[in-house]
Amino acid sequence: MESNQSYLLNLHEQLDNNIEELRFYAEEHAVPIVDKLTLDMIKQLIRIHHSKNILEIGTAIGYSSMQFASVSPDISITTIERNENMIKQAKLNFKKFEYENQIRLIEGDALSQYDKVSNHLYDMIFIDAAKAQSQKFFEYYTPLLKKGGLVITDNVLYHGFVSDIDIVRSRNVKQMVKKVQKYNTWLMKQKNYKTNFLNMDDGLAISIKGE
Repeated sequence: MESNQSYLLNLHEQLDNNIEELRFYAEEHAVPIVDKLTLDMIKQLIRIHHSKNILEIGTAIGYSSMQFASVSPDISITTIERNENMIKQAKLNFKKFEYENQIRLIEGDALSQYDKVSNHLYDMIFIDAAKAQSQKFFEYYTPLLKKGGLVITDNVLYHGFVSDIDIVRSRNVKQMVKKVQKYNTWLMKQKNYKTNFLNMDDGLAISIKGE
């Protein structure tokens, strides 16, 4: 499986844009960003679904929001981040890579920013913030999702621990894994959403809002 992943990554490297240089920064500074094959899948979903207005929960250094925006100049991203250091770095990156006109950064805790983003209906919501809060983010923001819209949740396999929690030794990590498991189970039970899980990179959940 690792050889397959390496092969696919090598194929995709031929098409990488200049934003990809931020992956080296993220690795060096231990900033969690979306894995490469997962990113390519999300960008393909954006193309297929013709998503124009996207809400992102968790900006970090702005890598994923710029990658999404790179799909088309018609795409508008609203992204929320609470960490001051990440906000500063994201702003620098938006300016450096010239995405300031496509990306609106909302500063603050994602569970208190509804009024600042509720002036839009969104085609897609990307949840990539505090894993323990995924269900709250989902419930809080999906009223702003159009019918037929997508909710994409990253890291639903949590480093492979979700499928085999017994290998986890850290009590704190085990508690986090249990919360991710609980979210995944809850997600599958949402009657107005059709959800599929992809076993790629760190796991991806794709939920489609009912018509």
